[in-house]
Amino acid sequence: MNILNILYFSPEVGGGVVEQLVILGKVAKSKGHKLVIGFTKKRNWQTELQVNSEVIIIPEIEKPLRAGFPKILREICKLHSIDIVHFHFRFALPFSLSFSFRQWKLPVIYHWHNPPPVFNEFIIPKNKLVGKLKRFYSGLVARITDKRVIVQHISISREITELLIKNKWTRPEKITFLQNGISMKDSGNIFPKVKTNNLPIIGMVANFREQKDHKTLLTAFSILIKTGIKSELWLVGDGPTRQYFEKLAKEFGIESNVRFLGMISNLTEIYRRFDVFVLSTNYEGHPLAILEAMSFGLPVVATRISSIPEIINEGDNGLLVNPGDPNDLAQALRKILTNDLLYSQLSEASLKTTKEQQSIDDWAKNLLSIYENVVTSRN
Repeated sequence: MNILNILYFSPEVGGGVVEQLVILGKVAKSKGHKLVIGFTKKRNWQTELQVNSEVIIIPEIEKPLRAGFPKILREICKLHSIDIVHFHFRFALPFSLSFSFRQWKLPVIYHWHNPPPVFNEFIIPKNKLVGKLKRFYSGLVARITDKRVIVQHISISREITELLIKNKWTRPEKITFLQNGISMKDSGNIFPKVKTNNLPIIGMVANFREQKDHKTLLTAFSILIKTGIKSELWLVGDGPTRQYFEKLAKEFGIESNVRFLGMISNLTEIYRRFDVFVLSTNYEGHPLAILEAMSFGLPVVATRISSIPEIINEGDNGLLVNPGDPNDLAQALRKILTNDLLYSQLSEASLKTTKEQQSIDDWAKNLLSIYENVVTSRN
């Protein structure tokens, strides 16, 4: 079986997605399958994928509705004798095939890594006319694409599954629930954390964009410092809003306590240095960063949104706060940093939670089973 994965994804640093694709290629090859991965741009980190997979660059992925993408994709599938196509991160990719002059015949899977944006009130207000029109149009597009092109949807959270079914974007039997796998290779010999008493480190791993709400985090950290809690905030990631938040840290007078670390390819030592992990996000699919942090025994504070409550039970294996509420976030951080018993309990619960999650290897095997079932049933 020859598998084509198409990703609207080519950042400077690959991150966790790369490890997933490396393992998927390895497992596919061990079973006699071939994995071909299409990206928008060439990056240095793609070399790692080429050990067990073939990497191709398809610039047309960025504008599939304008650049003759269906024709190009047909040629690629013919050249590589592709049996199944798997799209990620952008619904316009399968949608472009639904209005192609020639009917698309190969089985197509679409992977929902985030909830559809039209159902996210942070992006599109629910009650405004423009929001209603976008939801109507998006629903029409989704149902046409589901009927003409997509044979299987993969959802990484129960929230996404429920949204797709409730809004009739597809039928329940066409959705497979498959959560992300987490890496265990660097978290071996991890024991419950012992908090650093002199200057504990609060850390977040997230790209700098509006979704991640660094403003609320910096405001909360400023409140925390002003209440006498000595600590540092380490921010891993890069993006279009980074410079703005570097200036904001100076305006708050906390620049000496905040470290902007940029992109880091290997996060093992960073997670080992953190004392608390925080994710002040406005929306998520299935937050891999939280699970990675928990695998190192880190207590977690995160926003009470999207699929995060599917991972964190309030007060059991982490603390949940209201999105966009710096006072609530500051209070939760203070609670963890000043209560050693709570800190230890949350650290132990984090490790227990990750042991119950599937590994990346199991994730890859389950995904390959989906491919095999779809191709077999199609044939």
